[in-house]
Amino acid sequence: MKIMNYLVVLMMIVTLGVGSTSCGTSVSNETVTVVHWINGHLMRPGLMKEMSAQFNQEIHRTKSGKKIQVEVYNHGSAEQSDDLAARVTKGAPTERKFPDPTIVTPSSADWLVRANENIGHTVVDLKGSRSIASAYIGIVTYQEMAEVLGWPQKQIGYADIIALRNDPQGWSKYPNAKAEWGQKPLFAFTDPITSTTGRSVLFSLYAIASGKAPEQLNLGDVTDPEIVAYVKQFQSLIDHYIIGTIPLNTKVYQGPRYGHFFLMPEDNLIHLYEGGEQAIFNGIASVAPPIEEPMVMIYPKEGSMVRNNIAGLVQASWVTTEQLEAADIWIDFLLQDKQQRAFMNAGFRPGTDISLTDASSKINSKFGLEVNPNVQLLTPERIDPDVAMAIENSWQDVKKPGIVTFVMDVSNSMYGTKLEQAKAGIVRALDGMAKNNQVGFLTFSDTVGNVVPVKPLAQNRFLIANLVQDIKVQGNTALYDAIKTGIEMTDTVEGVDNAIRAIVVLTDGHANKGETQLDDLIQMVSRDEANIRQFPGFQNDTMGWDDSGKQVLKQDIIGYKLIMPTQNPIQIFFIGIGGDADIEVGRMLAQATGAEFQGVTDEDLAQLLEEFSNYF
Repeated sequence: MKIMNYLVVLMMIVTLGVGSTSCGTSVSNETVTVVHWINGHLMRPGLMKEMSAQFNQEIHRTKSGKKIQVEVYNHGSAEQSDDLAARVTKGAPTERKFPDPTIVTPSSADWLVRANENIGHTVVDLKGSRSIASAYIGIVTYQEMAEVLGWPQKQIGYADIIALRNDPQGWSKYPNAKAEWGQKPLFAFTDPITSTTGRSVLFSLYAIASGKAPEQLNLGDVTDPEIVAYVKQFQSLIDHYIIGTIPLNTKVYQGPRYGHFFLMPEDNLIHLYEGGEQAIFNGIASVAPPIEEPMVMIYPKEGSMVRNNIAGLVQASWVTTEQLEAADIWIDFLLQDKQQRAFMNAGFRPGTDISLTDASSKINSKFGLEVNPNVQLLTPERIDPDVAMAIENSWQDVKKPGIVTFVMDVSNSMYGTKLEQAKAGIVRALDGMAKNNQVGFLTFSDTVGNVVPVKPLAQNRFLIANLVQDIKVQGNTALYDAIKTGIEMTDTVEGVDNAIRAIVVLTDGHANKGETQLDDLIQMVSRDEANIRQFPGFQNDTMGWDDSGKQVLKQDIIGYKLIMPTQNPIQIFFIGIGGDADIEVGRMLAQATGAEFQGVTDEDLAQLLEEFSNYF
């Protein structure tokens, strides 16, 4: 009887306990999903993907007992801003593969200032948002170059680099500078319309020129002639704009002759030291090894921008109160010491008060960084939204204009998808180019044809777009005749001083026709810096000859400089389509002129062409 009574009591306890947790919260089988859009920097190995898996495995619950499930998605910063605005205002996502967000984390919160402004009301309350981790933006350069300029004893800034660039002597004015660097300083700046770093630096230029903090800027500052002149002067540093992190990394891996100063956040430099970043090798984006030459970050004396990686809670129709509660629990988890130390180990400053002397931190001199740089920190998200929009709109007027000729292969091998993608890509590139550019066009097969002389984009855009649609394939590949013609077209047209002058070559094959040879266009050297006396660069040419008569394999030949006579510096950008493209020749042409080259599949050609238009 006593045993029966005991069992009854035990069953009652079990029955009463079902549906509750140890803290008295009712347990439910329902799930609350938190969708977190995150920029790529925080999606590095060991960070948000692994953290969300750990969080989900631990089983966290809301006050009502529902299980919290976190889903993280790698969504670019600019894309987050545009996608969020489109979902709120139009109910139509720009990226359908991502579900509606509960939290958004672009690299810098100013992208959310833009989203709020485009939506017309506050969807993400920045004042109430917490930073997950942060990084400062600085000027990365080779340690030897920094020391030549007086670092670390002397504070260096944009003004010093502008003065160096504008000095006709360039590096040669410094006795300790190396001839292998080249005389002209080279500065890499990412496009502010698509890049968080470029956008932050653009904002900082207006703040620096006005002598104000970003939040003190007003609309009058954006049009002030002296401030505009300063921003334009900064553009004199640019040979061409960089369209993203991978091309920027590529400049680093090409060595000191191809880039000297690189604007980037601290975590990028750390990962260049450790390896694992992506860069373009032999035309293909690949995982890069650790850098070999020491590099350091110069924190500009005029001020350094902060990338704060906030966890912005979305206030939209698809977000419930319980999702916001769950989101706060997830953010609390990210701010715990274990997760914060993981961010620090990945190259970030913590979002909490953990000291940077902690063993997990990599913000130190080993990676060319300073714990407490003696500079003003600038916060772009504090800019008035109207001022931020005005600065963004000013970009078309303050950027360095481009004078560009597209050189398009229409030989027989371009038949099918390649041709259709090339046509679509040319049109998308014309639509995506800055409005202050000039543009020309030509095609080539056995000979050069369909020539559209270089004129302002507004005059030529529809003319070229209409011409492209009627192009048919024929004949062989007079590649170098076409490049020569494109250079002449780009060089001789009138334009503003110091415009970016370039040709964009797209081809799927090897040169097999024409009067011009590769060595008529560029000077080449071997890897041991012997001058290449002869290398025609045609289809069956696998090696060249140096001045001593020694044979040099094609892959060991380096483009050195443009030797075709021109009035202005001309850059040759090269897109090699498919597996048969002569990517080695593209590399040499780009190397010789300080440009970029890349291989691409037939299917991705249109998108890559559109991206290439942002170099100018």
